[in-house]
This record gives sequence, C-alpha cells and structure tokens, in this order.
Amino acid sequence: RTILSPQKILEDTPLASIPEAAWRLVSEAVRSAKDPFHTPCLATIGEFGPAQRTVVLRDVNEKERMLVCHTDRRSAKVAELVSDDRSSWLFYDRERKLQLRFCGATTVHTADALADSRWAATRELGRACYTSRQGPGVYLQRPPPAPGRCRSPEEERLAREQFAVAACRVDFIDWLYLSIKGHRRAQFCWRGDAWKGHWVAP
Repeated sequence: RTILSPQKILEDTPLASIPEAAWRLVSEAVRSAKDPFHTPCLATIGEFGPAQRTVVLRDVNEKERMLVCHTDRRSAKVAELVSDDRSSWLFYDRERKLQLRFCGATTVHTADALADSRWAATRELGRACYTSRQGPGVYLQRPPPAPGRCRSPEEERLAREQFAVAACRVDFIDWLYLSIKGHRRAQFCWRGDAWKGHWVAP
C-alpha cells in the first residue's frame, strides 16, 4: 500500500488512489477523538424527510466497505434505518478543507456477533449510557441526571439489551477538496469488486 503525505493526498492524489486515501483518513479517525472525522454526521430518511445527527465513528473496515457507530436500539434512527436502510455519512475537516461523503445501506445489529464484539469493546462509562429507562426522544419533565456506571448485573443486562450497532456497507464515495489552487471533486461507485470513479465539477 502506498504511503501518501497529507499534502500529496489532498492536492495531487490520482483519481484511482482517492478511495484508498479516503478510507485511510476515516480509519485513522477511529483512534483519535481529536480528529474531525471522528464525529461524522449520519443522515437517514425520517418521518419528516432527511434526519441528521452527529455520531461517533467506532470502527472502519475498508475490506468490507464498512463504517460503524453505536446507538440505542430505541432511538429514532434505528426505526428509520429498519424502515429504509439508505444513509449518508458526512465527514468534514475544516483545517484540511476536505469533505467526504460515504453513502450506502446501514443495517442495525442488536443480538449477533457484530453487536457482541462491539459491546465487548465498549468501556464501563460508555455502557452506562444505555441504562436509561427512557428511550431517546421521550418527553421528560426535566433533564435526566448524568449516567453513572453499571453497578449490578441487572443494569449490565439492561444496557446490553438497549445497545445497538449501525453498520453501513458503503457503495458511493464523494471526495471534495477545497483549495485556492482549484477545488477537486471526485465520485466513486462500487461496481462488482472495485471502485469506479470520475472527476466531477465541484
């Protein structure tokens, strides 16, 4: 695999190398909470049209063309994805002036090997976020207290039951680099066993 410098990636990457560069950038973001790509915007199709929210990128698998985030199985996005699995993941880095869009079918996993492996990778404080008796979006009289830790087997069981994984199989990538030297934009679709792309007007 060719190692490209940041400058090379953004300004001089050949068309055919862009998908590899895009996947490498989002893969690196999984490991760093300070990376702008660590928190993409996930868009689904909701009751009133497009619905967007910021999520934390938890895993990336270029070979499987997969983007992964965690969520509460009671959330609106889960219901939306079950109804219509089309989704768009938007990444933007202000300093690098780079925007990436990954689109594809996002499936929800709650009680399978993927969900189990992602649950095993979560930290104790992260697990506590799923112990709430009220699902996301439920009306409340006042803001709830901050979650603590799973202090009992019952809380651990409840948290696991309400934990879900959203995994997107990417079949479209849009790369947009903004530069005073000239914007560069390219789009790619997965065809058979390879990315097929072309330059497009920014």
